[in-house]
Amino acid sequence: MKKQMKIRTLLLRELFLPLMALFLIFIIGFLGYIFIEHLSPLKSLYLLVITFATIGFGDIVPKTTEGRIFTIMLVISGFTIGLYAIGKISAFFVDGELFKLLKIRKMNKTLESLKDHYIVCGYGKTGKHVLEELLERGMDVVMIESDPARNEKLRELYDKKFIHLDADATDDQVLKHAGIERAKFLISVLSTDAENLFVTLSAKDINKNIKVITRVAEGNTPDKFKKAGADFIVSPIEIATDRIVSIATTSTDFFSFVEFAGGREELKEYKFGLVKIHAGSDLINKTYRDANIPQRTNLVVIGYYTSDNELQVNPKADNVIRLDDKLLVFGNDDQIRDLKKIAKQK
Repeated sequence: MKKQMKIRTLLLRELFLPLMALFLIFIIGFLGYIFIEHLSPLKSLYLLVITFATIGFGDIVPKTTEGRIFTIMLVISGFTIGLYAIGKISAFFVDGELFKLLKIRKMNKTLESLKDHYIVCGYGKTGKHVLEELLERGMDVVMIESDPARNEKLRELYDKKFIHLDADATDDQVLKHAGIERAKFLISVLSTDAENLFVTLSAKDINKNIKVITRVAEGNTPDKFKKAGADFIVSPIEIATDRIVSIATTSTDFFSFVEFAGGREELKEYKFGLVKIHAGSDLINKTYRDANIPQRTNLVVIGYYTSDNELQVNPKADNVIRLDDKLLVFGNDDQIRDLKKIAKQK
């Protein structure tokens, strides 16, 4: 309702004032001739019309000095207001103001219908790659960016492929407008840690169930983001460090494997998945040996996150699967889907 009122306000602001100005000058002229020239309403209307139409006076003309002065003022003011009204109305239609209002209305309706979508805050280098990957996977995305230059680039590159909000992601109302109450993930990759922290706090305050992924630039701040409620924290410094150490100290590199898998055509359908263990699953309290996940699904179990979000890599056969564990697996969509069914069995 508020969004519709905003559009109506814009419509009234653009068209109501010029039309009202024309109407007022018309009423003033109509009543002025009645009281100054003592004309009947019909003759007053006739004189007013031929004056505004600039077709010249005929059988009815202003006879008094006051009437002539009034006519002069009426012609000048009517001409001025007429030019103003024509300019405003023409700009509204010709310059695309009407199109913009209709586009806003359509966008608002689309936003209201979105559910389980992704909200990306910030269109920097990271945000650009995140957006492209999500669009490539066919996800519904709402991008929030406040920088004018970046917003212009967004409009040029993507247009109708996703919803783009030219706004400040640290504003709670903007997050609500983006449908955060119904969103599945919020990804905050703004320029500073302070902005990302603020967005994380706001997101979790509005929707406690939304999953928040945020980037941390400084190595000493992840704890703050955990306290703020961030579900996944990505630190480029830590990732780079882990890769350097991995390359320097081992003969195989996990990151190189990821790049290798992504570049091989026969492995294009394979990806990493995260599967949560729900209550009722027959996997709960079983060891990985007894669970037989590779035999049942053909998936490779890379590791798992505990309920405390601690990552355990390469689980041992005797490790026990617990409720709310999240298994990190590698396989195709069908195999991951099979494991999700097993993880939810009752």
